[in-house]
Amino acid sequence: MTEVNQHQMPNRHVIDNVEKAIQVAKDAEMAVRHAQLESNPQKLRTALAQLETAQHALGNAQAQLKLNSRDREHHGQEFVQVQNELTQSEQSLDITSQNTELPKQVR
Repeated sequence: MTEVNQHQMPNRHVIDNVEKAIQVAKDAEMAVRHAQLESNPQKLRTALAQLETAQHALGNAQAQLKLNSRDREHHGQEFVQVQNELTQSEQSLDITSQNTELPKQVR
């Protein structure tokens, strides 16, 4: 029983890291939305930096998840669910990032 628990700890850690990255992404998206609503350029710059950090966190979480994919039999359904949430967060951040691109000035 102890061996199983010790073996599962890295999996739990990976899942926790993925969930934290997803939360960081959600927070970044909200920061961007609030900055856009306020039309505050300084807040928008800060929020975009937060968005970039969140994208890196999601990328790292994705890599961790792939590295531990061989251990999915212990946390099978949980891994699948967390992978789906991670993919949705990545897509959502991409959309938010695309929506914040500033248009080029027309001369």
